[in-house]
Amino acid sequence: MQKVERYRTTILSFESKKEYANPFLDCIIQATFTGPNQETIVREAYWDGANTYKIAFAPTMVGTWTYQLQASEDSGLHQYTGEVICVPYEGNLSIYKHGFVKVSDTKTYFTYADGTPFFWLGDTHWEFAYKESWDTSNHPKMNSMFKGMVNRRVEQGYNVYQTNLRSDAMMGFEKNYWQEKDIPNVQFYQEELDRRMYCLADHGIVNALGLAWFMSIENNVDTYKHLARYIIARYGSLPMIWTLAGEVGGYDKQRQPFYIENWRYVAKEIQKYDGYHHPLTAHYTNERPFASYYQDEEWLDFTLNQAGHGDYVVSIDDYHEFLSKHRDMPFIEGECFYEFCSTLEENGPRLCSADMMRRVAYVSIQAGGCGYTYGAQGIWDCVYEKNQPNTMSLFNRYDITWYEAIDGIGGYQMGYMKKFYEQQQFWLLSPYKQESEIIKNPFGKKLPAVSMNKEHTHYVLYYSESTRKSGNLEGLSNGAYILEWFNPRSGEYEMKENVEIENHTFSIPTKPDTNDWCLVLKKKEEHTYEEN
Repeated sequence: MQKVERYRTTILSFESKKEYANPFLDCIIQATFTGPNQETIVREAYWDGANTYKIAFAPTMVGTWTYQLQASEDSGLHQYTGEVICVPYEGNLSIYKHGFVKVSDTKTYFTYADGTPFFWLGDTHWEFAYKESWDTSNHPKMNSMFKGMVNRRVEQGYNVYQTNLRSDAMMGFEKNYWQEKDIPNVQFYQEELDRRMYCLADHGIVNALGLAWFMSIENNVDTYKHLARYIIARYGSLPMIWTLAGEVGGYDKQRQPFYIENWRYVAKEIQKYDGYHHPLTAHYTNERPFASYYQDEEWLDFTLNQAGHGDYVVSIDDYHEFLSKHRDMPFIEGECFYEFCSTLEENGPRLCSADMMRRVAYVSIQAGGCGYTYGAQGIWDCVYEKNQPNTMSLFNRYDITWYEAIDGIGGYQMGYMKKFYEQQQFWLLSPYKQESEIIKNPFGKKLPAVSMNKEHTHYVLYYSESTRKSGNLEGLSNGAYILEWFNPRSGEYEMKENVEIENHTFSIPTKPDTNDWCLVLKKKEEHTYEEN
């Protein structure tokens, strides 16, 4: 009998009496766990070398959980029973204090299992699984590249790593995951991937994980269904979100239906085997209008968009148009203007600045998003040192390394943004849609982007650098308000003043200077959050 804290993973180990030709596919072992209120969670065992099979389990309720195995008779494990005692979690990490992430009842944002709102702040690490060095670092203040970056992002307030296994068969990366066809390379998991997955979990970070990039599904549907099963068995009891594959549909319009269809089979496999029902999505391609090819699928839990790195203009109108049609699930901007990236604009590349990245982050949330994934050039493509050969050099014309990128000011500023929206109770805000004679389009490029609560007593306005027009907000509840400016660059509130709203109208002021700003207008009796 084992004891484990609530939502933390314990590993149960079993030995089969028989040695199988294919220990992964020929010996299927499942455990049905039954909790204090008769809640059941089914977990599949993963093969861990020789005749060893392990089951990773995280109890979701305090009390005694019983389990029974279903297995091949010749394994000697069929109908084996046992108990796991779940005790309260005593640490300070939100993902274990409040429970795994799920979609809210309103379908517009994420919460923890207990209903506490969860603001997604992600960092992009496409090659975290084996390229980010565990034992070395060339950053002067970090002893480990991998662990140093994890610690930095935790300090900054990040709660999601947006990752990918990069098990791409067409690029030769599959050898890390398979020792031969359909037999897992257990040594790689034990020595490399396990410690990375558990390091993120032990720091309270949710891993939003994809399996490969879109092209690898070619002639490999069964292989990726098998990989999904194995990954879920080995890591599915950790704080996870499944993102299927990178840029799932690909960019060849003639081949896109093929990729969409075949990755759909893998998505359904994930849905079938994940006993915790972690949120499931697909990392979309960069398109205009925004990609939507899976929006009507019953397995898709939220939208993970990609607005891109300058291939198209990134306008708030794009977000407004998409969300006006697809507001039935949470929306995350998952890839846009990575800091230090060399952009793909037709007028020529430029270095993507924190200002450019920050604008898209705030605009996407003001339009109805519930979080954002930041990225930094040199980290997502894992550039360890200067002049390193890089197959993605198109995006790294300025030769940015990871040790430069991890110190980027934009990384800090996204932490300020997360704290700001949590203080503003982002889950209660939605885009301002009321039109007037003065404000014809509140989502226009030259006007502030406005969000509000349903009581019309709390407004948040984001002024990008290009904002230079004003107008009136209409429909406000009359009374005494507090107005204050929030500086997205410093994370500080400034210039608080009292405002009296009459005739249900507020005249939008101009911003303090040419930089970007947020303005908060909130009725006095509701102004309760603490300032920085």
